[in-house]
Amino acid sequence: VDLVSNSELSDDKHIPIYPDDALIQLQVGSLLSLDFDTALLQIIETNVNIRARVISGGFVGSNKAVTIINDPLTLPSLTEIDKTAFNLCKKLGIKNVALSFANKAEDIAELRAIVGKNIRIIAKIESRFALENLDEILDVSDAILIDRGDLSREIALESLPYIQKEIIQRANNCNVPVYVATNLLETMIENLKPNRSEVNDVVNTLQDGADGLVLAAETAIGKHPVSAVRMIKSLIYRYQNQIEIFS
Repeated sequence: VDLVSNSELSDDKHIPIYPDDALIQLQVGSLLSLDFDTALLQIIETNVNIRARVISGGFVGSNKAVTIINDPLTLPSLTEIDKTAFNLCKKLGIKNVALSFANKAEDIAELRAIVGKNIRIIAKIESRFALENLDEILDVSDAILIDRGDLSREIALESLPYIQKEIIQRANNCNVPVYVATNLLETMIENLKPNRSEVNDVVNTLQDGADGLVLAAETAIGKHPVSAVRMIKSLIYRYQNQIEIFS
């Protein structure tokens, strides 16, 4: 398959990539994971076309993430659309904004220059760069959010529980609020109740010191968004109640 500019038409032989800056950084040998490991490609040619060999095939949806496994790319923290959106947030008096893929302190500083000091910036921790620069991100952020979905594309899934615990502990030590998102009640996208492992995950995340929990697909595209909110509130209430009973 050929990797092409986002502006070009896609078909079964072409995959559009955004932004264009990403295309020119790809190298022969680079491994690309598409749509949460649905497909795996390897770049085999960059002369005329950006051509890739399909190592593991699968159905890839529109507007899905691409991870460069062995050669991380350098991309700007904010796009022009991002800057327009954050300027609008300032005009509308929005009190909290989140910065996706905050990789270093300079990324938060760039956003701070746009929104000013009266808007809380929540830095989303979802890349290897963010883990490497976590201390400096904690120094300049009003809060952080662990996005376990995107983070799991950049680190081994087996390491994710330990990484989550480490991030929470370091945020707690710095008195920076830390929130956790993704797959908290994934079963409730389809079902009225979560499974036992999800319930345990939520409670263990609270016990580790998380200040907040963020539902995503459960309320964005799930069949039972209200029930999901009620369930997460019930788990938080029971956790707080247990703390009061045994303290």
